[in-house]
Amino acid sequence: MQDPSRTATGYPAPQYNHHNVAAQYPYAAPPPQYYHPPPPPRPYASRSFFRAFFATMICLAVIFGVILIITWLVLRPSLPHFTLTTLSLSNFSASNSNQSLTGTWRLSFNVRNSNKKMSVTYNSLHASIFYHSKFIAESSLAPFKQETKSETTLNATFSAANSYLEQRAVNELNFDRAIGSVPFDVQVVAPTSFRSGSWRFRTRLLKILCRKIVIGISSIATSGELIGGAKECQVWT
Repeated sequence: MQDPSRTATGYPAPQYNHHNVAAQYPYAAPPPQYYHPPPPPRPYASRSFFRAFFATMICLAVIFGVILIITWLVLRPSLPHFTLTTLSLSNFSASNSNQSLTGTWRLSFNVRNSNKKMSVTYNSLHASIFYHSKFIAESSLAPFKQETKSETTLNATFSAANSYLEQRAVNELNFDRAIGSVPFDVQVVAPTSFRSGSWRFRTRLLKILCRKIVIGISSIATSGELIGGAKECQVWT
């Protein structure tokens, strides 16, 4: 009977051993994984972001400015016209002894908005009266709004009661009274805004100056009226 441990050739059959198999065919384990920290941020990345941000803001500002300029040119807003139509003086006196001045001035303006597409809002008005650049009295006027192509009558009253006026100015005023006419200057300052539909432009400080408004009054009179007719005033911003 043939020994089962031998092959047909007569050599012993190889014995199965799992250790030998493992030694001959080892398991292919994956290579070890190493942690690689992310690279540090590039120093120029933040600078590039801020440059892009500021460039975008500048572009938006330029575009917005161009839109405003085009709108302004299309609408073509013009400044309102102020014409001083009446001016009266009452209870007037100028004393050389105590360098004082007393009087009441009443005047009227014709205010015309000639714009076809823009209304004008006068947020407040502050008026002053001067003699040869010497301040005499002031008055505050109520705000108002003018629609397109409209006119408004604006009244103002100034009062001075023993207001100080330097000696040289009193002498010049009394000299003018002896001639029969005294010139005054009237100034109005008003924060003003223009609007067309939903477009509202920034508030602008409107300045109105009426120079050499002459009142006829003699040295013995205490009242007088405007002479020379209505006076067109200078208007600027």
